[in-house]
Order: sequence, then C-alpha cells, then structure tokens
Amino acid sequence: MTHKTCLKTLLLASAAFWIIAPHAFAAEGFCGDGILDPATEECDDGNHVNRDGCSAYCKIEDMTPPTVVSTTPPDGAKDVKTTTTNFVVVFSEPIDPKSLNTINNVLLLHNAKPLEITLSLQSDQKTLKISSKQDLFPESSHAIKINNIKDVPGNIMPKEFISVFTTGTLIDHTAPTVLVDPPGGTYGFAQNVSLTPYIDIYTGSPDFIDTTAKIYYTLDGSTPTDKSALYKLPLPIRVKTDLKYFSLDAVGNRSPVKTESYAFDCPEQPNSKRVTAYPLCNILECNFGFVLRGNTCVVSLEEASADDYKTNAVTAPLFASDKPVYITTKPAIFVTPEHKGLLPRPIVFKDSKRGTVLQFERDTMIKDSEGRAFSGYIRPPVPLYMKDFPINFGYTFRTIFEFKAADGRDLTFNPPFKMTIPYTDAFNPDEGVTIFTYNPKTETYTEYPKANYTVDLVKQQVTLTSSKTSAFFIAQSGANFNRSIFTDIKNHWAKNYIEALYRKGIVKGKDEGIFAPDEKMTRAEFIKIALLAAGIEIPNADAITNAPFRDSPLDAWFTPYLAKAKELGLISGAKENFSPGKFINRAEAIKILISAFAFDLTPKKGEVPAAQAKQFKDLLVGQWYYDFIDFALRNKLADGPHVVNGVLVKTFEPSRPITRAEMAKLTMKAIELKDAQTVKATLPSPPDLQKTQTQKP
Repeated sequence: MTHKTCLKTLLLASAAFWIIAPHAFAAEGFCGDGILDPATEECDDGNHVNRDGCSAYCKIEDMTPPTVVSTTPPDGAKDVKTTTTNFVVVFSEPIDPKSLNTINNVLLLHNAKPLEITLSLQSDQKTLKISSKQDLFPESSHAIKINNIKDVPGNIMPKEFISVFTTGTLIDHTAPTVLVDPPGGTYGFAQNVSLTPYIDIYTGSPDFIDTTAKIYYTLDGSTPTDKSALYKLPLPIRVKTDLKYFSLDAVGNRSPVKTESYAFDCPEQPNSKRVTAYPLCNILECNFGFVLRGNTCVVSLEEASADDYKTNAVTAPLFASDKPVYITTKPAIFVTPEHKGLLPRPIVFKDSKRGTVLQFERDTMIKDSEGRAFSGYIRPPVPLYMKDFPINFGYTFRTIFEFKAADGRDLTFNPPFKMTIPYTDAFNPDEGVTIFTYNPKTETYTEYPKANYTVDLVKQQVTLTSSKTSAFFIAQSGANFNRSIFTDIKNHWAKNYIEALYRKGIVKGKDEGIFAPDEKMTRAEFIKIALLAAGIEIPNADAITNAPFRDSPLDAWFTPYLAKAKELGLISGAKENFSPGKFINRAEAIKILISAFAFDLTPKKGEVPAAQAKQFKDLLVGQWYYDFIDFALRNKLADGPHVVNGVLVKTFEPSRPITRAEMAKLTMKAIELKDAQTVKATLPSPPDLQKTQTQKP
C-alpha cells in the first residue's frame, strides 16, 4: 500500500471515528451533546452552572408535588357505618413521614371539629392509615382533610385536599357494663346482691342504666348462657357462692362472662372465747371478766332506768386507746366538757331493749349544728310512728328510728357513726329495702344513698353509716321497689307529693314518664283535680244537655267538670265565659280547692284570724281571696314566709299562675287535712264528756 493510500485510510478512519463517536456517547447520556435523556439527565451539561466541560452526569431532579390518589371511604360516600374507625389515604408517590401530624396536616373532622386519631404510614410510603379512637357520629357529615404534605425530595402539596362522606344511623356495638353490689368478698352476714346493667362505662348514674338489657346468671359455678336464669330481683346469697353472669342488650351486644365469689364467716365477736359456726355465729363463752347477754359479752349486768338516764349514764372514756368500750346496760353516754367533743376510744353502745347498736370510731369528733364541740348526753335511737309523719308515697315504712342528742340537738360526727337497726316481723325478705331521711321543715323525704347501708336478712337488721343525726325510715315497696314514676321529678322538692297524688289516681303525666312539675296549669285542669281530690262525683258527659259556659262545648273533655263545679258554686264565669284554657293563679286555685273540700274557714280556738296572711305584704285585707289563703297558711296547705338564698321572702304572689308542683303539694295537703278531720270526728268522746252530753235537756 502506498503512503498516500495509508494516509487516506487513516483519514477515513479518523473521520469515521468523529462521525460515530458522538452518537455512541449520546446513547450513553453524553453531556453536552444537546440531546436530553429524561431518564438520566436534567440538562445537557451536568456542570453547566460553572461551565467546566462535559465530564459530569446527573439524574433528573423531582419537582412534582404529591397528590392524593384515593381515600377509603371515597369522597361523597353515604351511609358509612358509625362503627368505622379505620380510614385509608393513598398518595401519588412516597411521602416524607416527618410531614405527617394530627395537629394540622392530617385531620378527621366532624362539624369542623377534629376527632382524636392516630396515623400509620405503610412500608410503600404511599399508603396512610388513619385510626379513630371513637365511633363516628350518626347521620352527619365527616371529612378527611389533608394539607402541607411533602414528598421525599421535599415538594409540598400545592393545595388542601378534602374528602367528605356522611354516616348512616347509629350502630350500637357496645356491650352493657354490669355493676355488682356488693362485689364478691368475705362477709359476716348474708348479702342481697343486685346486678345493674349500664349502657357504657358510666356506671352508678341512673341516667345510663340500660333498661332493655337482660342479665343471665348462675350460682353453681357453671358458665351461664341465654338459657340460664334471668336476673329480676336482688339475689339473696347466704352461703359460699360463685356468681357468674353476663349481659345482653336489645341489639345483641353481649358482655363477657364475669365471676364474683362470695364467702362467709362469723364476724369478730368482741370479748368472746367460743362462737358457733356460721351462719348462727352465737357466742358460747365469753373471755374472763365478761358475761354473756343477748349474744354480747358485757362487763356488767347492772340494770338502769331509762327514765333516769342522767343518773345512770356512763361517762365516755377520757383516755385514748384502740380497745373498744362496750356499753349495753346503760341508758345514756355522757360526754363531758373536758372531752371537747372528742371520743378518744371506740365505743359500742347497744340498746338491749330495742336491739339498736351505735358504734363510734376512735377520735370521733362530735359537734352541734352551730359547729361547737358537743357536751351532753347521747341516748340510743328511739322508735317513731308513721302516723306522726305526712304522706304515704308508695312505700311501707317497716321501722322508723330517730337518733339525736338527749336534749334534741342535731349533731355531726367525724368520722361517721355506724348504727344497726332491727326491722319488724312484717318485713318481707323477698322485697328490696330503701332507707329515707325526713326534713320536718320542708316535709320532704330524701332517699338515703345505697352505698351507706347494708341489709342482713339472717339477723333481720339494717346497718347504716351517717355523719349526722336524723330520723331514719326503713321502707319497702314490693314489686314497685325503686320504680320511678316520672323521670323529671327525681330531685324535685315536690316529688313525694306528686307521686302520692299519682298513686291516688288524681293526676297523670304530661307524657310517658314526664310530669312537667314547673309548667303552669289551666283553669280547666285544676277544676278537674280539685273535684277528684275532694271525692266529688262527676256527671256523665251524656247527661249534660246544656253547656255551663259559652266557651265550654258539650263535647269538650272538661265540660262535665265545669258543669259540676258551677252547680256547687265553686266557679262562675265572666259574661257567661269561663276561659278554661287560661292559666289559673294561686289565689283562685286555693279558693276553689278549699271550697271543694268544704273546709270551715273559722279559726280554731286560740288562733288569731288572718294572723298568717298579715305576714305577706302583697296579701290585701278585704280581698276576696284573703280568708282562703289565711286558712291555707294556718293549716300548712301553703307555706309562710321562707328563706331563699339567705333572703327572707315575704311575698305570696296570689296573682302568679300556679305550677303543677305547687298544685300537687296544695292538693295532697288538703287530702291529709280532710283525712285527719275525719279520723278525729270518728273518735269517741271522753266518758265524762259523754255523760255531760247525755244530761243536757
């Protein structure tokens, strides 16, 4: 080959190299060739900023912000179950976990208010799970709100994302919670165990009792089923028992089976040496220095006269000790001024005659109603009689005992004292027990907290704790035990009057379980109640041919009552109209009721006419209502001046519309007064009076 040929070949080869090489480099992502490869390059010169040649390669920088691809439930979904607690959000690309928080980036909303949630980002970093700590609200709108979320390179969502869905009706999936009272344990006497199902964990509140739930139980240790015994009344448990139970609500939610174990042993018998086995627990022998009396070991059998309690009283110990002092034969305990109200030793004070027991803990501080340290005599509780108290409101009082200082003072005790009261032979062990206290000033009964007393069916006694003296009423009410007639009067001052009037068939509720005690009464409504309470016979509607008033049609429910009231002269209309739908005021109501009962307004011997009415500045002498209101005040059908929020109220407000609660008290007190007058009228006259009467010409 000639030199020229070689040179030509070399030139061709060189040319071929320069023609082919750029394409080869371009295929490999050669920088600076002006051809962009989206998979590897962000520009045609990796170091174009400082223009240092084509020696660098780079990947394309991610500048696309993340977006939400989908949500579960999807946007616009309807009838989502209220039990839904898990939600899913899927993003277009992996996101930065650090940009997730439940404060403002990811929210689950109800009515623009955030619900409490937790977040969980899955391994692909695209799928976010949201868990709610509560059920959704029924038949309302909810939303998943996402904003300011970053992807891994740091791009931020350009705008807020919201997915809205609505829920369906409420789905109840919570099993009832059963409260057992008393709980399992070792006891010294038989227990009446009650099982109460509650809608949720808010046990103890009557507002949350699940009245539709059923409780199935066994007492033999076997696992209960829905074929087991159904709980209805408190369970009398007297021997070692494993109580197993579960609850089933109306929609099928079932609580787990739980167990309460009960064991029994004789309680400690102070100063005893030998005791018979449970359940008798009778003392067979006392320790040295003590003698047995009434199943109690006492120091002395010395008898004391109950009438002369001061002479025979025992002085409370002055020296501190944990050892109890037992007093069983003395009529009273004397707390000296040196005690300064403090009992330094435990004291057990038993009334052997009536069986009551008072127990005071060590360092019990006793004060009177004015907060001063007590000194004086403490006597055992004394029995009272039902005839001395107003209103039978559906309970039978089996036993009534009053505990006060011997001089009648009310006392407070810290810590509380314990009192054991035997109940009468008429007590029914198959019925429940309720204890009431009584306020003589307001003539109202208050139910005593169940947590503060226990019932011993074997020993037939009730033991209660109290921090103050009072009259205690042990009551039973059979099948209706603790049944609330009206739900809106539980804590109302007129509750007892309303229930007593209801049980007499004189009043009804406004609606199922609702009495509306503070609503006003119409004239027609009050006329009906006044006539029924007075026992006045109402004519049949068919027997009325002429309407008593122009505004009382023959087919109106109240027309028979208005006709009878008009016939008796209890009412009269203005221009032949009565306005039956108008509210009746307090003065009108008192006059009509007193007239219906035909009470004699003449003051009793020793009473000053109109003395009570004069206490009110808005009762004017000479007004048509004056004598009627004075009678009501004298006979406690209505209240005299009273204190409200520390202020003495001396206005009667005769023209103010009467409320349904005020009507109940006024009517019930009138019934009681009439009954008392009837009983008095049927009592025989004293022999000397009868003799005097027969000698009269």
